[in-house]
Amino acid sequence: MALIALVGASETLPDGSLRALVTVAGETLIERQAARLSDVGVTHIAVAVAAVPAELLATCDRIRRRGVKVTPVRAAADLMVLVEGDDRIILVADGLRAGGTHYAAIAKPGSPAILVTGDTPLTQMFERIDATRRWGGLACISDTMVAELAAMPGEWDMMLTLLRLAVQSGARRLYCEPALFEQGEIAIIVDRPTAVLIEQSSLQQVEYGGMGLGRSAIMMPLIRLAGPLLVKSPMTARYLPYVTALLWVIVALLAASGLAAAGALVAIFGGLGLAAMRFLSAFRAESAAQDRTRDVIRSFAWVLLASFPWLLSLSGPAHKMPLFAEAALAPCLAATILLARWLYEDSGARRRFHWLLPDADQAWIMLAPALLFGFASLMFAILPLLALLQILLWLRLARRPEAR
Repeated sequence: MALIALVGASETLPDGSLRALVTVAGETLIERQAARLSDVGVTHIAVAVAAVPAELLATCDRIRRRGVKVTPVRAAADLMVLVEGDDRIILVADGLRAGGTHYAAIAKPGSPAILVTGDTPLTQMFERIDATRRWGGLACISDTMVAELAAMPGEWDMMLTLLRLAVQSGARRLYCEPALFEQGEIAIIVDRPTAVLIEQSSLQQVEYGGMGLGRSAIMMPLIRLAGPLLVKSPMTARYLPYVTALLWVIVALLAASGLAAAGALVAIFGGLGLAAMRFLSAFRAESAAQDRTRDVIRSFAWVLLASFPWLLSLSGPAHKMPLFAEAALAPCLAATILLARWLYEDSGARRRFHWLLPDADQAWIMLAPALLFGFASLMFAILPLLALLQILLWLRLARRPEAR
């Protein structure tokens, strides 16, 4: 049993271009849809088209290079060739922009399902389901519905007819609040001004949270200022992981060469790169893959922090052992940050006051001037104690509602 998707790509904008090819935050709608579908296990995407312009062909080629099969289809008979017994088919409305959680909900194993929402002025672009409900842009149907459509005489709109067959068969209805459409979390892009509004809304509402004083108070605010520029070009998301990884390799090389202060300064820029990757993961089609890449780079950066004094000992002919205050306390600092991350991840719904917790960005920002002016040993002694104090303060504040 396979999971296949049928994505609409035939509707046009007032200027004659395809709605599926509208760019929001540096990526086309259909590429974002393909990435979200890939995240939930779809390996073959059928693109419902009336014509296949060169721009759509080029976009489909980019999707194929990410490991997903793409096949243009014009009629139900074309779709039937791709479907085998017990396959499930996810329908994606033309021009839909939705979050990964909505794709995950509709792709869960089970009987056919339809994402629905209320009939409000904000949902008028979606197909009506009944007197009070409209389609939310996603549905999961069975192979028998595709066979039924293929057997129907005449020409039918594949997407809407399959949706109607799902409604008539009594498919489960997964409800999503109309407020999500007001916030721009789910939308049908009908023109370019709408795309601009959705992009601006996303920039304002994207979650910048997460653990750490350095990232929350310094790194992310800086990245947010540059946010509109970061999301404009797809090249940024493509090459940012390589640039960020290179920065951390340079940190290691500088430390091994004895240039401690320079290494710490480059580490700050490496932290900005990780923050930018976190920021872009809220927008970009490659978010799932880049999340894994970001985790690998962050782990390497954590190891660098723990072994930084030892790397410094490699420089010079004597290879002198680092001072105890640095050699022992640097791993303690890294371990304390790891403990803070574990406590934060395990806190579940109590993820409040996240900005109080220590993180690697805070450590590098404080280490850079200490290394530059020659009081690194003192700073390595202070930072673990400061990190423990931050954790204790966070535990006290985060658990305060439980005591009431």
